[in-house]
Amino acid sequence: MECYYARMKIVIVGAGGVGGYYGATLAKAGHEVFFIARKENLVAIKRRGLTVKTSSGDFTVQPPCGETSEPFGVADLVIVCVKSYDTSGSLGLFESSVGETTAVVSFQNGLDSEDILFRRFGAEKVIGGVCFIGSRVEKPGVIAHSAYGHIAIGELDGEVTERVKEIAVAFGRADIKCKISNNIKRDICAKMIWNVGFNSICAILDCDAKTAAQSDKVKPLILSAMLEWIAVAREMEVDLKPEMAQRNIEVTVKGGEVIPSMLQDRRSGRKMEVDIFNEKVTALGDSLGIDTPVNRTIAGLISHLSYTGS
Repeated sequence: MECYYARMKIVIVGAGGVGGYYGATLAKAGHEVFFIARKENLVAIKRRGLTVKTSSGDFTVQPPCGETSEPFGVADLVIVCVKSYDTSGSLGLFESSVGETTAVVSFQNGLDSEDILFRRFGAEKVIGGVCFIGSRVEKPGVIAHSAYGHIAIGELDGEVTERVKEIAVAFGRADIKCKISNNIKRDICAKMIWNVGFNSICAILDCDAKTAAQSDKVKPLILSAMLEWIAVAREMEVDLKPEMAQRNIEVTVKGGEVIPSMLQDRRSGRKMEVDIFNEKVTALGDSLGIDTPVNRTIAGLISHLSYTGS
C-alpha cells in the first residue's frame, strides 16, 4: 500500500547545522521542503541554493525559502531547529503552515521545547524528537556534516501511531536512520546526558568533543557532570542508568569530529544555551534536594565567558 506521506510537504524552521542538514537531505530525496531562514543564510540559499558537505560527497539543493512559511501553505510536517531561546519567538513564523493534520516535531536541545509547542498548537499536533548529529554552518548556505545523523521520534504519550510510522518512512526515503520510540520523553532526557557532559565543557576548553573525551584529565569532569544529571533524572522517575554516562563517552571517542553547538556559538559570538543544560540540571537538582556542584561550577564558568564576551 502506498504511504500517504511518501512525498511530504515539510517546513524546516531554522536552516543551521541541524535544520540545514536534515532539510537538504529530505529535499534531495524528493520531499517538498521549505526553509525558514534569515539574514545572510537566507540570501545565500536564495542565490546559490543550500549545499551540504559530507564525507560521502557534497550536494546542493535549490529549495524555496523565506522569513516565514506563509507562501508555502499548510505542511504535513514542521521540523523546529532554532535555538531553544528562539522557540517562542519563532512560532509565528510557521503557524500558517500548521493545519488540521500537520505534525510538529522539535530537533532542539533541552527539555522544554515540546511544552512550548503544544501550548501553542495543542498536544495532539506535537511529536517528540531527538537527533544525534555533528554538523555546522561552514558559511551562509553551506552545511558541513561530520558525524552521525540518526534520529528518534515518538508520540509524547508513547503510542506508536500511523502518522509516526509514515513520518519514519519519509525519513527513511532520505536514508536518515529513524527510530520509532515508545518512550520519547526518556530519549529526550537521555540525550541530555551527552549535552550536559560535553557542550559547556567543550565551549570552555575550545575543543571538539572527541578531544575532550580522550583527555584523562577532562574525562572525569565530563563523567561527573553526566552522573549528576542522571541522579536528578532518576529522582524525577526517568529511567536513566548510571552506565549510560560512560557509554556516551565511549561512543564519542569512536565517532567522527563533533563540535558541540555551544562551542560553535562561542566561536561565532552568539548566545550560548547553558540555561537548558547545566543550569537546568542545577535548578532541577535544587528543587529536588540534590546537590549538583559540578554542573553549578560549569554553568558559572560559562556565565563568566558570556559576561566578558570571551
